[in-house]
Amino acid sequence: MRHPNRRNRDVIAYWLVMASIRVLSWLPLGLVRWLGRRLGELIWLGRTRMQRSTRRNVELAYPQVHGMERRRLAIESLRQTATIYMESGMVWHWPNPKIDGCLLKVHGSGVFGEDRKGKGILMLVPHFGNWEVLSYYFASKGPLTALYENRQIQGIEDQVNAARERHGGRLVPATRAGLRTLLLALRRGELVAVLPDQVPARGNGVMANFMGRDALTGTLSSRLLQKTEARACLATALRVPGGFEVWLDVLEEAVYDPDPVVAANAINAAIELAIARAPAQYQWEYKRFRIPGGPDIYD
Repeated sequence: MRHPNRRNRDVIAYWLVMASIRVLSWLPLGLVRWLGRRLGELIWLGRTRMQRSTRRNVELAYPQVHGMERRRLAIESLRQTATIYMESGMVWHWPNPKIDGCLLKVHGSGVFGEDRKGKGILMLVPHFGNWEVLSYYFASKGPLTALYENRQIQGIEDQVNAARERHGGRLVPATRAGLRTLLLALRRGELVAVLPDQVPARGNGVMANFMGRDALTGTLSSRLLQKTEARACLATALRVPGGFEVWLDVLEEAVYDPDPVVAANAINAAIELAIARAPAQYQWEYKRFRIPGGPDIYD
């Protein structure tokens, strides 16, 4: 259990963040992105945990790239990652028509109009571009259910969830009841969104190939597909001048393979293809290559 003083500091910090997000929602997108890039540069200069893990992940993912190029990629990745947080005001507070005006192009939107024979769509949303803006786009296409991370502070959790659900989607926790809700939504032919590149809980992942290395990869997506035969798509919102381009990539049959390693390899391969469109827009600060029980390659 957290110490009461620590808990109070956390609550104050979260409310300050919420107030900042509200202020950012009053600013034009171009200025918000400029501020995000400057924040990313400060994170790099501060030798933060994010800076260290981003630099290390880029080294591991692109060993064939020259050191100066990797450094530039790591710095740009931190600029892009910081911009995601700066853009939260847009996603959480802008009116829907204004957000819609920032979705400049959608690739693969035909997936919503295809005859799915009553089956749902499982959208796999990696930490790429601005994955938060997809909650607005998905909710505009029909009933949406998505997982969220439990923050342990009820007041803050309610505030964040209310902001994210305002477009019509439904958020559920990664509990047994939450997972059952996802399953039922897919069986009703609805839309479900999950993050396929989060570090899974113990016992819920396999070692699969990612960027030429072993990476602990969750099996939730493949289990949902096995049980529902839902349509599987990788969804990303690529940051471009003036807004975003949404990409909906239908995944290959291998993601339905009963072998969880084969399915995880297929999902990671799809994420790699999305990353190739703009490598710096992937959030490289996550310790994707950490091996449980193995040496700490991020030390």
